[in-house]
Amino acid sequence: MAKKKSEKKEASHGIPMMYQTGECGYFPEQKAITVITRFDWIEEESESLFSDCIVYNELAQQGFRRYNDILYSNVCENCRECIPIRIPVRAFEPSKSQRRIVNKNSDVEVVTVYENERFYTEEKIQMFREYYNRHNKDSKDYKARTRQDALEELKEMNSGYGGTLNLEYRVEGKLIGVSVIDLLFNSKGRIIGLSSNYFYYDTAPETLKRSIGVYSVLYEIEYCLANGIPYYYLGLYLPHCRKMNYKINYKPYELFLDGFWTDSIGLEMCPEVVENYLFVKNDEALDPSVVLKFPEPKILYDIEDICLVTSTISLQYLYSAYMQGVFPWFNEFDAQPVLWQSPEERFVIPIEELHVSKSTKKFLKHNPYTYTMDKAFPDVIRLCSEQKREGQNGSWIGPKIIKAYTLFHEAGYVHSFEVWHEDKLVGGFYGVLIGSIFCGESMFTIEPNSSKSAFVLFAQAFKAAGGKLIDCQSYTNNMARYGAKNISRKEYLTLLEKYKNTPLAHPIQDLL
Repeated sequence: MAKKKSEKKEASHGIPMMYQTGECGYFPEQKAITVITRFDWIEEESESLFSDCIVYNELAQQGFRRYNDILYSNVCENCRECIPIRIPVRAFEPSKSQRRIVNKNSDVEVVTVYENERFYTEEKIQMFREYYNRHNKDSKDYKARTRQDALEELKEMNSGYGGTLNLEYRVEGKLIGVSVIDLLFNSKGRIIGLSSNYFYYDTAPETLKRSIGVYSVLYEIEYCLANGIPYYYLGLYLPHCRKMNYKINYKPYELFLDGFWTDSIGLEMCPEVVENYLFVKNDEALDPSVVLKFPEPKILYDIEDICLVTSTISLQYLYSAYMQGVFPWFNEFDAQPVLWQSPEERFVIPIEELHVSKSTKKFLKHNPYTYTMDKAFPDVIRLCSEQKREGQNGSWIGPKIIKAYTLFHEAGYVHSFEVWHEDKLVGGFYGVLIGSIFCGESMFTIEPNSSKSAFVLFAQAFKAAGGKLIDCQSYTNNMARYGAKNISRKEYLTLLEKYKNTPLAHPIQDLL
């Protein structure tokens, strides 16, 4: 209602994410749009000692990559080529050709290096320079790297995060390859992921014959297995980029599609899934028989419970979210991505405990307004977005929210309640109806007592129709007056599971 969003506004500054545009590194004719956050911002906003490690791990699980102190995810318009890929190492089985490459490199010694000053020794600087110049000489904007350029780039690549190490691949002491690796830690300090950040190698013919790049991946998968690390993050898979589409040769793999990790076994059975992902971005399709499983909420920051970070709000996402007690809340005007949230505490009104004050009852006896349902949804959500709220600079309801909830309204799940005075819209609210639970979203008031009286009449009609629970999402004084109380996430999910498939006995509009 006219509620949670103003109180969460200050908290939104604890999610320091923004969009950045630039040239695409894979398709030169295209512009790249990237969601980024920085480790220094995270550390400022969090009181956790290892907040950077924890956040990095959580965001890596949602497709983010690292460069220096920046975590980023590509969210380009009209292009979905950059697909994060990871290997569940316990299930990995090398192919015959991969086993031959392992045998071919049986004389390779791998040295693990943790000391920062050893990340850019003279032999690494020279090898990286030659590698870069060889591999980029045919690109449109190619400029040969000098020694100093190579040094600065290695420093950038290897700094910004404390969990970085190098794996040096050597034959009889000679350096032939280097992996820049990031360790991913959970909140208990356990390493649960290894992220391959970059690999560069000697360009001499005898090294090229070794397929040292393939060997490095195979070795690092084995490294994960030997050290009890469940996932090896292989970066980005680009189906139509020759340099980046080799990564699906390591099987089984998982691809991060539409916010969820999908295993290669299912993808190979239904190869059209990836093609549909790449070329058919249909936000208007909804299949109520399909509920996309959201990840468990993880506390990325001290003040927010985040399940998922995406760049869009598809109709299937929205439906699946409400069926699992999740909702999108973010500030589009602060250039935030879509943050899908499941609060640790939920502010709800059990309908049998609805409280209506004497003053409201008195007002309703001499009520100057008329009320309707679903007669002016576009106007209601627009006026909610324009409502001035104490402590809030601007609105959380931006174009993405308006488009998504309009589609959800057209699908029959979002409802608006309007208050009229002499044919003028003077108040109202909207929310999501799932079974016999109503999730209030936002409210606006132009004339006194308009939305307040609308909410009371709605709540009474909702109760008479067989409604069980009104979800206010988070605490407000306004909803507390009607008997709202905090319950735990676990309690809320239990009630949701009980009532989400129980339809109302009567249409609400018949009882208003």
